[in-house]
Amino acid sequence: MAESATTSNAVLRLSGAWQGEATDPARQFQGQVLVSSLEALPEGTAVEVSFQDSGRRVSGPGDHGAYVLRALGQSWPVLRLTQHPSAVGQNRDDRVPSSEWVAELVVGRPGT
Repeated sequence: MAESATTSNAVLRLSGAWQGEATDPARQFQGQVLVSSLEALPEGTAVEVSFQDSGRRVSGPGDHGAYVLRALGQSWPVLRLTQHPSAVGQNRDDRVPSSEWVAELVVGRPGT
C-alpha cells in the first residue's frame, strides 16, 4: 500500500523521562510537551510513549511493533525519540525527569 500524500512528520520538544529499566518491554516514557508544531498537541500536554507490539509471532525484525506517543485520547507513531542535541557527548540517565527530548511523529495517517 502506498503512503498517502497527506502523511507528514511533526517535531516536538518534550520534557520527561523513561520509567523502568531499558530491558523491560513495558518501559514507558512519561513527560509533557515543551514546544510543538502539531496543533493537536499544545504546549503543556502530558504525553506517554510506549512500545506497541504486534501481538503475534513474526519472522522479520521490522514486524515486531513500534513506539507510539499517546496524549489526549489520540496516538501517533514515533519515528524517533532522542535526547535534545544539547545533551550530545554527555553521560545522562534517561530516567531523570528533567531530561529534554526531541520526538518526531508521523501525522496524517488514518487512525492518528
